[in-house]
Amino acid sequence: MNNLKAKGLTHWVKRQNAGLWFGIGFLLYSIMFFVMSFGLEYQTKYGPGPGMYPRWLSAISIVVAAVYVWQSCAKNIFRAGECFPCAKELLNVAAIFVSCLVFMFLLDIVGFNIAGSLLLFVVFVRQFKLWQAVALSVVITYICFFIFKICFTIPLPVNALGF
Repeated sequence: MNNLKAKGLTHWVKRQNAGLWFGIGFLLYSIMFFVMSFGLEYQTKYGPGPGMYPRWLSAISIVVAAVYVWQSCAKNIFRAGECFPCAKELLNVAAIFVSCLVFMFLLDIVGFNIAGSLLLFVVFVRQFKLWQAVALSVVITYICFFIFKICFTIPLPVNALGF
């Protein structure tokens, strides 16, 4: 009995117009920010205030979301079942998500270079040979470190040993 209900719910979700639901969500999100932008000052005595940019951006987003909702109902209808990833793609998404969580957890413990190298290694290991994945992850991490730490003088987390 439960299996039939679960199968019916799954079938119902897969038949839904994914573009319409996303458009409605984006429209509500844009309206929320538009309303919140009125809490900020639109203009100051020196010129535009902190509320000008969010108000205009959210107003434009409302128009874009309304057009997207209309198009997803009238022209470009795609079902939610058509946009679900297969097993391999779902594994890739899960690996990226988990590696980002591990990166955030390890960042203050082991520092930027080690955490960044581990994050990029997880991303690259399924696409490249092992030695290429290690080399790319270390080189790209140190390039980012050089850009942010040396060029922009932005402090990055370091481990207890100072690297």
